[in-house]
Amino acid sequence: MPIDEYDLAVIGGGLAGKVAALRAAELGERTVLVEAGPRDKYPANSRYTGGVFHIAFQDIHANPEELTKAVLQATGGFADKQLAAALAETAGRAMDWLGDHGARIGLGGDLGFMRNMLEPYSLREPGFPNHWPDKGADRLLDELERRILDNGGTVIWDTRARRLVMDGRRCVGVEVTGQDGAPRTIMASSVLLADGGFQGNPDLVRRYISPKPGALCTRGAGTGLGEGLQMAEEAGAALAALDRFYGHVQCAEAVNNNLLWPYPILDIVASAAVVVGPDGRRFTDEGLGGVSLANAIARLEDPLSSFVVMDEHIWDTLGRDFLLPPNPTIEERGAKVIRARSVAELAAVTGLHAQNLAMTLEQHNAAISSGDAGCLDIPRTNSGSTLGRAPSPISTDSLVAVRLAAGITYTMGGIVTDPDGQVVHRDGDTMPGLYAAGATTAGLEGGPVSGYVGGLAKALIFGLRAAEHAAAGATEPSTFAVATGK
Repeated sequence: MPIDEYDLAVIGGGLAGKVAALRAAELGERTVLVEAGPRDKYPANSRYTGGVFHIAFQDIHANPEELTKAVLQATGGFADKQLAAALAETAGRAMDWLGDHGARIGLGGDLGFMRNMLEPYSLREPGFPNHWPDKGADRLLDELERRILDNGGTVIWDTRARRLVMDGRRCVGVEVTGQDGAPRTIMASSVLLADGGFQGNPDLVRRYISPKPGALCTRGAGTGLGEGLQMAEEAGAALAALDRFYGHVQCAEAVNNNLLWPYPILDIVASAAVVVGPDGRRFTDEGLGGVSLANAIARLEDPLSSFVVMDEHIWDTLGRDFLLPPNPTIEERGAKVIRARSVAELAAVTGLHAQNLAMTLEQHNAAISSGDAGCLDIPRTNSGSTLGRAPSPISTDSLVAVRLAAGITYTMGGIVTDPDGQVVHRDGDTMPGLYAAGATTAGLEGGPVSGYVGGLAKALIFGLRAAEHAAAGATEPSTFAVATGK
């Protein structure tokens, strides 16, 4: 079996992997990046992204204390405080480093969290694949790869990592298989797992996220198979918080119609109106925003059985709000928007339970009128998300409904790491030579409110930190107490 030797082997060619590989190479490390996809435009969430760098919808250059507070608030206190602090304190430096290494960054929108967005801007036209080719994220991945090679690094395509090579608890390499099926061993002082989440693995999605993975809208590359976290678990690594994902509320037709994902999304109208199951009852707190709503929809026995119910006023105002609004785009692109002049008429068309739906709308309007939305059977908060709104009254003589789907981009949980990206063993000690970064890691996002912090920022910052720690030659294990549960 052929054997190669490096200082750092990086598994995964998304943003976290390429940042880590470039940083290590420029620090003088013999670095190899292994990517499962083909050389030319391999699919990756980091390529398809809108390119907005933010931390919990805050400017990434904000004061670190403010950013740490925002992370903890966005996750309802779920995020590990040490990881949140590391994210916040490194954010500005990491963003500046990226700008110095090929990223074109500009003000991509009127909202504060869009101050650092990759140019040329994405999110300017709906539907896949029109939104990403030759846009900022696509160009950035190509530029990072060019710089890795210019700094003496190696990139291997069409090759999958299969198993970590361990010497006790120390990782000393990784076994890989190329397109020809021939096994190969890469020996390395350190291995960094950066192959993304497990959103593309139906078995893992069924186990942790949704009873029906096929009923979810894959609003990204779908290439994250969870292989890195499975290899790490086999080697003894701790895993945590695997039951949440980052995504948005999509119309049901987006599951099979590429023109309807990744945008437009229905987060804003869903947070202001009511989201009901087939029994006509609410099943979650709409005020937590679209990411939380998408997770709740995915957990339904039938993830394609829910509707957002609003009125024409909400649809004609909030439905036209934000970038790439759903009104009128989803209808123009094949989604069914149902209109009715009474609850009974709407129930007859949608199959929703008429009596329950009437009661749901009555209670919703009464709660708004009284100013006490917390009195509902499922109390609702004012929106905890930038992509949300406070509840709006719903007129029952001009109803509008859209069947919903959960759009899944990346899973939030995974391998437990310390603030430098070192993987943590099940007993709490770090595992020398083994690192992880990006969507394959746990500790910052998820929890009961499905708290979202920002996938690009997380990938950039911890890819950078892990490479720098590995290059510094730190090899002794340390103990890291992680706050998230398994």
